[in-house]
Amino acid sequence: MKRTIVLLLVCVLLAVSPIAASVDEAWLEVQEVLSSPEGRSLQEPIDDLINSAEEIDVRRMTPYASAFVAWSQANPDGDPLVLETATVIDSELPSSYFLLSHRSWAQGSHLESARYYLRGWLACFQYEVIRRHLLMSFGIWLTIGISAASLVALLVMMLRTVRRSNHDALTVGAMIFGRINAVVFGLVLLLLPLFAGLGPAWLAVYLFVIGWVYLDDNQRALAVVITAVLALVPFLADSWQSALLRVPPMTDRVEVMLDERQLDPSTLREFLGVKANFDGDSTYHLIVGELLRMHSAVESAKIEFQAAAVEPFGDARPFVFLGNMALEDGNVQLAIQYYDAAIDTDRLTALAYHNLSSAYDLNRRFEQGDAARARARELAGGRSASLGFRGRDPRVRYPMVSSDDVREFVSGLSPEDKLLVGLSASSWRSAREFLSPLSMMFWIGGLVGLGVLFVRSRWFPGAKECTKCGKVYRLDDEPGESAVYCRQCVSVFLQRDLVPIDQQTTKLAQVRRWDRWTTIIRRLTALVAPGSDQLVRDRVAIGVALGIIAWVSLVGVTVWVPRFLEVIEPTIPVRPVSAALVLIFVAAWLAGVIASWQRG
Repeated sequence: MKRTIVLLLVCVLLAVSPIAASVDEAWLEVQEVLSSPEGRSLQEPIDDLINSAEEIDVRRMTPYASAFVAWSQANPDGDPLVLETATVIDSELPSSYFLLSHRSWAQGSHLESARYYLRGWLACFQYEVIRRHLLMSFGIWLTIGISAASLVALLVMMLRTVRRSNHDALTVGAMIFGRINAVVFGLVLLLLPLFAGLGPAWLAVYLFVIGWVYLDDNQRALAVVITAVLALVPFLADSWQSALLRVPPMTDRVEVMLDERQLDPSTLREFLGVKANFDGDSTYHLIVGELLRMHSAVESAKIEFQAAAVEPFGDARPFVFLGNMALEDGNVQLAIQYYDAAIDTDRLTALAYHNLSSAYDLNRRFEQGDAARARARELAGGRSASLGFRGRDPRVRYPMVSSDDVREFVSGLSPEDKLLVGLSASSWRSAREFLSPLSMMFWIGGLVGLGVLFVRSRWFPGAKECTKCGKVYRLDDEPGESAVYCRQCVSVFLQRDLVPIDQQTTKLAQVRRWDRWTTIIRRLTALVAPGSDQLVRDRVAIGVALGIIAWVSLVGVTVWVPRFLEVIEPTIPVRPVSAALVLIFVAAWLAGVIASWQRG
């Protein structure tokens, strides 16, 4: 029952498509064998289908390959020739390779399975539809992963500097209002976004940016980059999402059909649907004519080429097409007339002379045929027989209609006509995301941070943190402090002979407590935020690399694989992808954790 439904759906698809009798009859014969395979070989009808496509130089029969894949999915124990044929008639369809990989693995051919699996991934980037969706999903995946890594780095750097921000706020409060009101002023200054009614997200950004003065140069540069990246996230996310959901313009799909010689009945019907708006456009008629001929709708193609030939635009190709079709129909005299018209339009058309020579030979006018053949070779540099595409009659060659013609057609369209073929007008929707509330929080925060950094680096330098005991102090508080040690540590560790034993013992105990707690916090942070230990130790490049690798891998496993990859290509085995991403995450996580323990 399931097999019958699949075949009926394929029949419906092809019934509304302009497919010629030769291809259509070959496909119907294939369907009959698939429906009742008992005692019948599938090889002969498949050979007929492939040969009928070669006669019109069609290289990718995507609808038929997709139908073969659907049949194979519904009949896992069916003829293996079906899937092999799918790879022949469309070598860029990934699903056929992934199914072959799955079946080879089930049969124990693991090496062959891996080969098909890798070939399927290669096909994903060759097949224009899946390639586009994969690239769009990569953008969303990377945006989410880098955003997560940036947010974690922001929080780590904010927590690393908040003690010194608090000390300086209290110092400013004492300088202005005295020590009694310093705590109140410091609290207001630190929690300013909350008192302004903005919320905790603004508070985190605020504490992050006012702490830039305490960072080393590398950390400060990273902080500015983090702010810019997070400000761009709404714009990037909206742009990637819009691109992912938007259907590719009709003209782009037509370009693929022409350049890759691909059958795509749905796009052809869509392109034919706007015919009324471009009636009289010679380039449009030429393109449609070639698409119809590729789909073997010969009579309809003739009408389009005749319409293209009515409007003179210096292109001899419509006459060559019409001459070839007349020759294949056996009307030699009419073919000669069309070739003569092509030569009158463009005397440098080698294909017209080449095909005219065949027409003269069929009409037993051999001297004229030799002259036309010599002229064709002269114009084509001796390679006239290799020009263009082959037709049903192997003696004639068809002119090439390519993406260049589509671009020429588009270049002459008005803005309204471009909308008809799927070319969207410029939109400010994504650009407006630059001013979204989330973006504004980081844009404003960045400006505030740069302003505070400029002022404080000149008139009120940041407080220091003793590398020995962790005490926060200012160099101008009292004499004795250094840029590395507080005054007490200078006395105890550099002037030990002048300090009583009990003070040395107390200070050493304080240093041990500080070292113990900072080690515990550092290691716990490294467990949940890979790369954090390297960031605070000014090993910025390594910390950033570990953070991005870890978070991008984690987002890939939890978001990209189930939400995007399995939807874009349902036949792909995702376990190898998930396993690889998990291994990458674990490697980055372990690198960060081991580094934090080695330091202790």
